[in-house]
Amino acid sequence: MIMQPEMRLDRPVRAYERWLTRIPWVYGTAVLGRDNWPSDDRSYEIATLRNYRSLMPLAHDARKPMFDLRAADGALGSTQKYVQTCYQEFRQLAEAIVKRLDASKPAR
Repeated sequence: MIMQPEMRLDRPVRAYERWLTRIPWVYGTAVLGRDNWPSDDRSYEIATLRNYRSLMPLAHDARKPMFDLRAADGALGSTQKYVQTCYQEFRQLAEAIVKRLDASKPAR
């Protein structure tokens, strides 16, 4: 897991990108036990979530998810736009997980 990669133009900065490109190969060889796992095979990747900056401490204080923060919780101005982005990205993540779970169910 890469903790809090900075995102620029919807991709991680170079310092993190090096590690992110290595993860598929490590997963394929160490976890799946495949000898020649291609380093560019990202078929098991579900999502890369960005650093949501001030949303995490606000969410801790409010005791609620980052994507459910309101102005009363301190999510004011441009932070509300970030809350909406967070909501959309976590929704996409949840939908991707459900899709994979459905695909892994045996046919009846």
